Amino acid sequence: MQILYLIIGLIGLTMVFFGAKWLLRSKAIVKLPIAEKIKNFTINRSGLYSVCILGGGYLKTSVGFKILISKSNSQEKIRLKENFLKWRFRKNREIGVEYLHFEIENIGEYHIEIQNPENLTVKKSRSILQSDKPIQSVEILIKESVSVAKKLFGVIFLVLGVNISFWGIMLAINPNPFG
Repeated sequence: MQILYLIIGLIGLTMVFFGAKWLLRSKAIVKLPIAEKIKNFTINRSGLYSVCILGGGYLKTSVGFKILISKSNSQEKIRLKENFLKWRFRKNREIGVEYLHFEIENIGEYHIEIQNPENLTVKKSRSILQSDKPIQSVEILIKESVSVAKKLFGVIFLVLGVNISFWGIMLAINPNPFG
């Protein structure tokens, strides 16, 4: 019976590993100040990517603010989709928000263009009394991402995995802890 509990504990640890991997996958591709407006960058792997705004946890866009990404050699536009759930995160003690996401199938050189950055309002939080951050302190980050379903499964796997591994290992050591 103790071997069964130990196997359950190992399954729980595997769930923790995959949950953390799905939640924390965020290799940065390029980071630029929003005032820079134009930048070239290279993507070495196909997959899902996010355009993040660093510098605050709340965004509000006005008419005219736009981010465009295109393939450098062909000017083929990449379709950017606004995230339904704007995940907040911290990167190097800075608050960031995943604003847009896009899928890349062909690796290579890409070009990002930011139009009318002054029409973006960034605040540290949703508080009404919070003042807007100066646009010079706001940065754009493009990073690898995972789908919303994988993020939710990551949270579930992490929570259940910690519990399952704890109880499995505890019962493997002491099969009758309450008696």
